[in-house]
Amino acid sequence: MQEKKYTLQWLDLIITFTLDPSKTNVDALGQKEAETIIAKALSEIHINKTFLKQQTFTVSSKRKIQHLIKQHHSTLVILLDQACENALKLSTSNPVMISTIQTIIGCVDELLTFIENHFWEYISLDERVPAAYLTQIKKEVANRIDSIRPGLIQRVGNKNLTDILLGVLGNFNSEHHSRPVSLREVFYKKEVIKGLEKIHAIKDQDKVHDAVIELLVYLNFNSRSFMNYYTQKLAQKINAYGPIRDKMTQLLLCYKEFNQMHRKPGVKLNPNYADVKKVIGNWFAQEILYLEKKNQWDVSPLQDYNPSPPANSLSERFKILCFLSVDQIGLLFRAMDSLRILKARSLNQVYQSITPYLSTPRKQDISWESMRNKSYSVEQRDKEVLIKTLESIIEWVKEY
Repeated sequence: MQEKKYTLQWLDLIITFTLDPSKTNVDALGQKEAETIIAKALSEIHINKTFLKQQTFTVSSKRKIQHLIKQHHSTLVILLDQACENALKLSTSNPVMISTIQTIIGCVDELLTFIENHFWEYISLDERVPAAYLTQIKKEVANRIDSIRPGLIQRVGNKNLTDILLGVLGNFNSEHHSRPVSLREVFYKKEVIKGLEKIHAIKDQDKVHDAVIELLVYLNFNSRSFMNYYTQKLAQKINAYGPIRDKMTQLLLCYKEFNQMHRKPGVKLNPNYADVKKVIGNWFAQEILYLEKKNQWDVSPLQDYNPSPPANSLSERFKILCFLSVDQIGLLFRAMDSLRILKARSLNQVYQSITPYLSTPRKQDISWESMRNKSYSVEQRDKEVLIKTLESIIEWVKEY
């Protein structure tokens, strides 16, 4: 069958025999032979790319495609190792053959990159990256980082963040020199760099820093240094507000923005650390609890005695800001009452008891009659927002 054809036969022969100094007198090969080998190698790249593309359309079994891709990938990794060994054995006095073997190495690396970019879902990500292949990857990563480093440092506007980011991307085994590097780590770092390259093209400089943060949260960049940096920046922003109530409002806004950031499932920088969402979500929960406790124990100075304080003073002191609209809150309480999650004499009593202690970004004082009336004529958009909010709550509880 066509899918069983060994299309790497020529590359295999040229690397394991023709250009292996331990098996062939490589120094005897001249300029003409070198040019022939290089031309053929470039042709083989096109042949193999075309073959693999065709198989995805002609082979109906996903298992067979996966086997084919894994077979090609592992064979190319072995050939790359062998080609690099051949380069070390070559005589430095033969620049023609040195150039030839470097071209062959480049061809193998190009095929590997092609497979990883187009068929990554068929590759075992936990597979160890061999030393020679890792060397090529490090060169590629270093070149891509160098191309965006100056502009990124200048436009992000925070050296701490760029130092953390570029430092982690540039080091594959800085913490444990003996640990193997997996394809999962390689693919992850390439995806981060790809995202940074897109951000590098953003024209509005004011958006670059936030775009980098959103990218790292999206890809679950769970470096401890990054998570510490992010929470410190949030703390600085929130602490700039004076009164506790203002701090709480800003904290809740930041929490809302964080929860609304998209996240790519199944990815993580370090599989041994907790997710960004869990760590930073827990930080928000602790900060909110701290401010709530601090607000309760704050001692206010004694005021002049007033036997009849304003009717709304109690509600203002204890109001909770909710980022749902009055219609959405009314629908939520109506659903909870219908499902017997809340127990009261009537739905009216639920609204009467709770609304004095609630406010929204648009409405400081909520009328319980208005909430009741609106809960019976809710627009589709309000239903969708409430459903999305409840889904976010469910996801948070599952990961808690």
